[in-house]
Amino acid sequence: MNHYPAPWQLQGSGYILIYRFTKEFVAQHGRVPAFLEGQFSGGLGSVMLVNYESSDAGPYGELLFIPGKFQHQGRKLNTISKIYVSTSDSVDNGWENWGIPKELAAFSFQKLASGKEHVQVSQSGVSIADLTLSAFGPSFPVNTRLLPFPLVQQHQQQLYYTQFSGKGKGRLAKIDELSINAALFPDISLCKPWAVLKVDPFAITFPVATKKKNPLAPY
Repeated sequence: MNHYPAPWQLQGSGYILIYRFTKEFVAQHGRVPAFLEGQFSGGLGSVMLVNYESSDAGPYGELLFIPGKFQHQGRKLNTISKIYVSTSDSVDNGWENWGIPKELAAFSFQKLASGKEHVQVSQSGVSIADLTLSAFGPSFPVNTRLLPFPLVQQHQQQLYYTQFSGKGKGRLAKIDELSINAALFPDISLCKPWAVLKVDPFAITFPVATKKKNPLAPY
């Protein structure tokens, strides 16, 4: 394993799909980790689809799912419950640095003549997600300070707390076509997004996580 310690600085472009998932959807499709089961408290969730052109571990693609907020030790926090990335270095260091449950997949980002973008995510030749998206309207500043996603993750009896930050230039966007393999990713085709943004350029900082032993974990 090549170790690339936090903090990371990442640059690229991508899409942020914002949802208000129901309790029922999250329970059935959200891939909620055991330590947060039954603690869903609503709020905004997100799907992020990003083509990182540079990071501390090199360029890679990423598809992730955040269900919304969870009650956790007196706080309301988010968690990344499903995530795919395109390089082994990102997988290994995601687990090591932040307890993020990254899995390896292949990504294809294709700009179409129509101005739309076609994105395919697959694993061993099996489709995970296939999306066509398009952006429209003027650009505007985007900053995670307006919509923070403080994370809690669990890995090997450790809890990882991370507050990532990001900023860039955004435009409104829409999903033109969407196909999800519900066996491999939460089936967001069942839900209508609250908003879709294309962010280009997009810069994110992932700081060093605060680690604590999970008090409910066995010794």
